[in-house]
Amino acid sequence: MAKVTFTIHKAGKHQRHSRRNQILDAAQRCFKKQGFHKTTLRDIAQEFGMSAGHIYNYFSNKEAIIEALVELRTQEFLDMIDTDKFADLPPEERMDKELGQVVDAYLNLDNTSLSIAIMNEALINPKVYEIVVAAASKVRNHIVEAQLLAMKEERRYAPPYEVIESRCMTIRAMLEGLRLAHIFTPEMDVPLVREMAIKRIKQIIALDEAEDQAAAAAEAKLKAEAMACAYYPVSENPEA
Repeated sequence: MAKVTFTIHKAGKHQRHSRRNQILDAAQRCFKKQGFHKTTLRDIAQEFGMSAGHIYNYFSNKEAIIEALVELRTQEFLDMIDTDKFADLPPEERMDKELGQVVDAYLNLDNTSLSIAIMNEALINPKVYEIVVAAASKVRNHIVEAQLLAMKEERRYAPPYEVIESRCMTIRAMLEGLRLAHIFTPEMDVPLVREMAIKRIKQIIALDEAEDQAAAAAEAKLKAEAMACAYYPVSENPEA
């Protein structure tokens, strides 16, 4: 009997999760068509084919829906950059593939329309602003911590957290600009721009690595000089 009860509970939980995702899909379509501000819960309900009151069983208001959407898209992005499906490729090809999927995410106009709707609302809605800022911070911290871990495992020089964070923000600013350029430049040669974006990001990464190597060399030199002074202290009496 307990097993049957558990099975029913599990099925009900799955159905609720599925219904919740269907509401989010309907909300995305509405936000893309008419923006967050103009979209009502009634619009979302009509898009999905249920009563507006039924949505309250899943979300308390529009902000709760947009928070769920941002969380979903954030997790999808993190899952994408954490994938190991390119692990068996040569390093150069692996980097091209990994950067390519990130650039593709920013060049995806379907993603862009929803992102702009959310960002527009964030400019006038403090609650949505907090949601967007928290999501951006989560992604940034995840990337920085992953880089620091990789540097530690590979015994490479690791710059301060703030330096790696600023590097991430610089590349993100470039990608956000690429997203806007795609919208307002309909004649854009997307494959060529994609190729150039990957190339430029790789150049930035190479410059950062060269900077780290120089910092590591300078640090090693200072340590060597300190050790030399410890073993061979300079006499305080120049005539000695």
